[in-house]
Amino acid sequence: MAEVPPPSPASAQGRITDPLLRYVLALLALIGTVSLLWFGQSLFVLLFVAGIFSFLLLPLCQRLQRRNWPLWLAAGASCMLLVLIFFGVIIFMGAQYAHFGKDLPALQQSLLAKVNDAQAYLEARFHVAQERQTAWIEEKFSDLVKSGGTVAVSLFSATGAAFATVLAIPFITFFLLLMKGRFREFFSRLPYNGDGTVLRVVENIAGLSRQWLKGMLAVMLFLAVLDTAGFLALGLEYAVLLGITAAMLNVIPYIGPWLGAIVPVLVALLTKDSTMYALGVVAVIGITQFIDNNFITPKVVGSSVSLNPLASMIALLAWGSLWGFMGLLLAIPITGMMKLVFDEIPGLKPWGYLLGEDKELRPRKRTITLPLRRKKAGNRRGAD
Repeated sequence: MAEVPPPSPASAQGRITDPLLRYVLALLALIGTVSLLWFGQSLFVLLFVAGIFSFLLLPLCQRLQRRNWPLWLAAGASCMLLVLIFFGVIIFMGAQYAHFGKDLPALQQSLLAKVNDAQAYLEARFHVAQERQTAWIEEKFSDLVKSGGTVAVSLFSATGAAFATVLAIPFITFFLLLMKGRFREFFSRLPYNGDGTVLRVVENIAGLSRQWLKGMLAVMLFLAVLDTAGFLALGLEYAVLLGITAAMLNVIPYIGPWLGAIVPVLVALLTKDSTMYALGVVAVIGITQFIDNNFITPKVVGSSVSLNPLASMIALLAWGSLWGFMGLLLAIPITGMMKLVFDEIPGLKPWGYLLGEDKELRPRKRTITLPLRRKKAGNRRGAD
């Protein structure tokens, strides 16, 4: 009798049925994807940011085309508007920070006075000589300077790379808008786009990116006004600069608002005589965050990125460790786009459900109907 060959790990349709082999292949694909994202960080960040801006400017470009503008002129005018807004914000913030830099010596003197007061309190309370405190502070400060030199060099190189990336974004955005028709035709010609799934996913991603970016810009504007008004009410110096900085850091979910509160608290401690002003700064940040989380963001941003809190936190940790600060900024929209893709692929729909948030269940309206016999009886009584 002929020996029966062992079963093949692949079925007749070419699908892999061995669980261990499928796990190994999935693990290798995950490792390869993470490695590609790690080594190609600058390129992927550039393409992703340019893609988001192209989705944002696409309606404006189409509107100009409907007014008989050539495609190249409509795309160029849209990108020029983006450049003007960006450099306008940079010039305004640069002027504010230059004014802040002029007052740094006075703030340094105030910091030294606060440190001396704290040392005197520690010496009177815990009987620790000020000489020992000063020696300990100098030792820690020298270690900080040594480590800070390396951080400064890396920050300077990262800033230069980021500036080069920023300069390239308008050009990439222009070419993406210029080739929008070719990209649409490309997605429609893909062999596995028979029912239009790929094109539908791309359109959903474009809508998500546009709504997320417009919503975040609107939220930043609202928070900048609210924080600045609160700091002005406290009589805090540099209120406009501190309010705008806190609003810009609010883009980072969960931790961004409190990072933006550090500098205002320090300024309040150094420029005011009472610590109640620092508590007032914390109160302003807390109130604005309450208003933002309960009223502004749900109305403005809405459910454009419908991720649950656990998925959002894991996305922040994962993309932050992969791409650093830019990963923190882009973690939520990237994960939201992944969810859109998962929702369209049958084998990945459970993962899309795991990333999403539950929709609020609306109570059903109960209609009370009278039995047929009672209606007939009522009709008979009316006839009588």
